[in-house]
Amino acid sequence: MKRMHTWTGEEKQFLQEHVLTHTWEETTREFNLRFGCSLSKDAVKGAGTRFRIKTGRTGHFQKGNEPANKGKKMSPDTYRKCAPTMFYKGQPPRDHKPVGTIVIRENRNRNRKCVYEKVMEPDVWREKHILEWERHYGPIPQGKMIIFADGDTLNTDISNLVMISHSQHAVMNRWNIHGSNKEQTETAANVASLKIRISQRKKGKRAKN
Repeated sequence: MKRMHTWTGEEKQFLQEHVLTHTWEETTREFNLRFGCSLSKDAVKGAGTRFRIKTGRTGHFQKGNEPANKGKKMSPDTYRKCAPTMFYKGQPPRDHKPVGTIVIRENRNRNRKCVYEKVMEPDVWREKHILEWERHYGPIPQGKMIIFADGDTLNTDISNLVMISHSQHAVMNRWNIHGSNKEQTETAANVASLKIRISQRKKGKRAKN
């Protein structure tokens, strides 16, 4: 069985100081030469991790450093290969979508698919059924919400939209009161309102007693 290396304080100190300005490969080579060992780079790097030794390198290009290719011109052959995918200043991204674009996305919060419309640059989107309602009737009052009469969240036509309160929506879900068209859904909302009023009266009577 291969014996595990026992690290001394001097060796740990060497790692701490040397790896700040050298790679782990360079540090391993220098370490083995200095201490007469034959450890692998992985063994030395693993020790650095265990001892929480920082390299001092973030992997980011530091401000003030100059790129290796600064001032060098691209060869004609390299330019021809890179030109189709090069990005120029002021050029919109290849996946840019103009205002008014319609897409279907998964709404994870509601666990359903919804239609979204881009309303502003650079990347502002809103649910289309909300926009449709506001275009016809103005802002949605606080405490109200827009639901789909036929239950299809992709049908954003104004004729399929119904405004109800959050309280009505909660009761409709609790009692499973839903419709398959606008008339039925509006009736379900009225039934929910009735149940809310009955519940409020019962609470009022109990409070008086």
